[in-house]
Amino acid sequence: MQSSESSAQSNLFPTVDSITVYEQPLNERIRNCLRLEHLFATAHGGHDGDTEWHTRAAIIGLLEISDLLARMDIKGELIKELERHVSKISGLRNNPSVDPTALEDILADVGPLIVQLKSGDCHPGAVIRNDELITQVRQRIAIPGGTCSFDLPAYHYWLSTPSRERSLKIEEWISDLLIVDKAIAQILKMLRESTAQQQVSVEDGLFQRQIDPAMPCQLIRLHVADKLAVFPEISGGKHRFVIRFSRQPNTTNRPTLTRESISFGLQCCGI
Repeated sequence: MQSSESSAQSNLFPTVDSITVYEQPLNERIRNCLRLEHLFATAHGGHDGDTEWHTRAAIIGLLEISDLLARMDIKGELIKELERHVSKISGLRNNPSVDPTALEDILADVGPLIVQLKSGDCHPGAVIRNDELITQVRQRIAIPGGTCSFDLPAYHYWLSTPSRERSLKIEEWISDLLIVDKAIAQILKMLRESTAQQQVSVEDGLFQRQIDPAMPCQLIRLHVADKLAVFPEISGGKHRFVIRFSRQPNTTNRPTLTRESISFGLQCCGI
């Protein structure tokens, strides 16, 4: 997964490096959180537009979220992760180096999420699963070109309705999933902010590190300057991770491992 960062003053100082952040989860729970975050961004991005194609993108994102939720106990996984975070963070109350106000703010944000997820009325995705139009689209979406107007005239008609009407319906579908979106956002925010970035330099484009068992790592984050024209391939598990930097100046050719020295920012995030 990839996202972009740049200096807040990059417009005033164009020489400031543009940075791309690369992330690699090291367990299945965080892997699923990142996938769902990506899909929610797709759905929200489509919802923000007003064309037929924006709407189609939002529907694709929502369908993939629904499919992923159907394959896992998302409520159970999110509750376990949030409760684990609460336990770890609560244990820092007597640590003099921790800002008590910030700590209590985090706990105040997490508590209501756990309560809502545990509620018997919380069934994320039920609304979209029981929608007949969405069911028709789901049955055709895996077929190349399967959502053409002649395949799904009801969908074609709905896409021709005013954008405001479509937007309200998408909001209804998204709102049913909002607790999952909020819980994942909170989990990943806490995880990404759990450790400071350190600058690392490597020779021959290869970096590897053993993971300290006393400081478990759930997520690797790399901050790489775009001017280096390289990208990392990250692999890892419970005990160690490996980073290989490659170049691909021409997309028709395979990437090649760079042999140059590379400097980058590294975060080994874990709670």
